[in-house]
Amino acid sequence: MSDDFKNQRDRYMAFSLAAADLLVEIDADLRIVKTVGATQALLNALAAEIAGRDVTDIILPADRSFARRLLQRAQRLGRIEPCSLRLDQGDKPPLLINLGACHLPTQDNHTFLTLTVLSNVSLTERDETTGLLDGSGFQDMANSALAGDPAKAPREMKMVRLKGLSNAVRGLPKPQAHQLLGEIGAVLRAQSMGGTAAARLSDEEFSYIPPAKGDTATPESLTREFKAVAVAAGLAENSFVPTVMSLELSTGNLDQDSVARALSFAVTNFCKPEKTQIKSLQESLKSAMAETVQHFDSIKSLIEDNNFSLFYQPVVSLQDRKIHHYEALMRFSDGRSPYDTIRMSEQLGLMEDFDLAVCKKAVDMLQARTDVSIAVNLSGASVESEAFRESLRQLLMPHRDLTSRLMFELTESSEIKQLDAVGTFLRWLRRTGYQVCLDDFGAGAAAYAYLRSFDVDYVKIDGPFLKDARENPRQRALIRSVSSLCKELKTEVIAEMIEDEEMVRLCVEMGIGFGQGYHLGRPKPLMMSAPEMANGRRKGFVDSWG
Repeated sequence: MSDDFKNQRDRYMAFSLAAADLLVEIDADLRIVKTVGATQALLNALAAEIAGRDVTDIILPADRSFARRLLQRAQRLGRIEPCSLRLDQGDKPPLLINLGACHLPTQDNHTFLTLTVLSNVSLTERDETTGLLDGSGFQDMANSALAGDPAKAPREMKMVRLKGLSNAVRGLPKPQAHQLLGEIGAVLRAQSMGGTAAARLSDEEFSYIPPAKGDTATPESLTREFKAVAVAAGLAENSFVPTVMSLELSTGNLDQDSVARALSFAVTNFCKPEKTQIKSLQESLKSAMAETVQHFDSIKSLIEDNNFSLFYQPVVSLQDRKIHHYEALMRFSDGRSPYDTIRMSEQLGLMEDFDLAVCKKAVDMLQARTDVSIAVNLSGASVESEAFRESLRQLLMPHRDLTSRLMFELTESSEIKQLDAVGTFLRWLRRTGYQVCLDDFGAGAAAYAYLRSFDVDYVKIDGPFLKDARENPRQRALIRSVSSLCKELKTEVIAEMIEDEEMVRLCVEMGIGFGQGYHLGRPKPLMMSAPEMANGRRKGFVDSWG
């Protein structure tokens, strides 16, 4: 070998190591031939010990299928843009790295990899089965990409529907179902910008953003890959049918808020197959604005026409199953979702009007029914408003006789930032004689801050938080600690979403005094008298509830 050639080789090696922490040479079967650089530090082994191993063994198991597809892509195209994935560190947390690859069509047919550790970069939360982002994380990532350098901004977003996937997954044993979903995630990540810009939007809807430059997969090639994935999972190749659509990401004169809104509408719209599909951000924003106006008018009419009803779900003592009070829940005659309507009302600034309308109905009911107590929900968005707080005071002023039977549940659907102002208002409610409940405890990070800032009579444990306690000892310990803390604060604890007698026993064992859920009573338009027994069994009862 001539000195000039050796100097040139050494110079390229130095350039590579200056940009990467580890260089890995692999053969056509993806087996490690040689490593140069921080082998022991990153792979916990000497170079000689890992020679001959499948290179994907050094990758976190959840990312291995993705890594294999990237390397096969490099062999086919000659190189790939660096993509982020996770390096397996055994018992230690995985390392986030950038993987680059260049394939040289020489006699050896080898591929050369660069591994660069991404320091001070947090691992974005992904689904462990698919390796994909959820819809919210995907939209945040897309917004950030579009807000950056226009020359590097992505040009389009691919929307992928796999019709029939849900049925295919249900028909497979769990390990095969996970393998199928993992391979689908790997296909999408391998086509996405940086290997990170891909998401599962719903059971059968997915999306990814291809790189701004370079080779992108055609719908036909994606279809072939999905068929191969189905066959590998033991399914017929047409078990699920792919449909690929494109959303143009040209932002034009749209500001960042408008871009975010347009993206959100486009993604949501795609998950509703019956909707007309959007093809550009400008079209999406126009449709979003039109739909927003329609929602505003519809919800405003509901409130002004008093066109909703209240159903009442009992909250009962878990010791004797006697009804303590009822929670008032909104229902709509046209069948619209209460949850979606409430969230939309908060976004449109109509929640204050809704909360006041519910309070008025509850007051009317309490005047007609002197034998019951009712709790109504107040949104965090409402109680932060000084105008709302004053309107509620004026509504309650003539009804001081109801103070012992009207309660208020502060929900966490909207974050409360004005803790002092809201705390002062809640103290006024309690001084006046009304009881206050902190709802959805455990659903968000703000729960403990609220408990520290607000004087309340009850804390309601969030249903999913409670459900996890069935199988999770750590969760049970956390709930016991909440119960113990509340006991010291002279605050009662309510558990929601109680669906069977086993959950009742678990709640009692964790120190919870009150419960709510279908096992104890479903929401109904009529209420029993407060002292009457709720559904469910207690000691001494043998009848099942109906």
